[in-house]
Amino acid sequence: MSGTNVMQRLRAAGLRPTSARIGVLQVIDAAGETPLPAEEVFRRMSVRGTRVSLGTVYRLIHELETRQVLLRGWGSDRKALYWLRRTERGALGLQLVCQRTGRRVVLDDADLGARLLAAAEREGFDLAGLVLEVQPSPGGTGRYFSALPADAASAVRT
Repeated sequence: MSGTNVMQRLRAAGLRPTSARIGVLQVIDAAGETPLPAEEVFRRMSVRGTRVSLGTVYRLIHELETRQVLLRGWGSDRKALYWLRRTERGALGLQLVCQRTGRRVVLDDADLGARLLAAAEREGFDLAGLVLEVQPSPGGTGRYFSALPADAASAVRT
């Protein structure tokens, strides 16, 4: 994400572009499709030379999540993980996630994403810009489907 795009995202969310906010977004964006825990964001910001406390990183991440700039999911170790919300209308990220190991596989299939998005919209769900995760259940029986963030759509167990 370019510096201009970071500034636009922050301003669109009604936030002043401070060096700490810009740093958090740049670190999370540089991770690509890999979600990061707040501690790793803090560590990477420190390596880059951005002086900020861990408490500030937690506060900024919460603020960015509340303003729907970031999305939150949960790792296999029950740690919160964060990544950028997609801004394109009609975009739907797809991931397969192993609950046991936390391994994530991003599916780059625009046709599948479009079909899932259309099916969700027919049922009254607005999943645009979210990430849809498919997680095998711990015992191997059934599947767990969710759209992240968790409060954006209800989980369905089959």
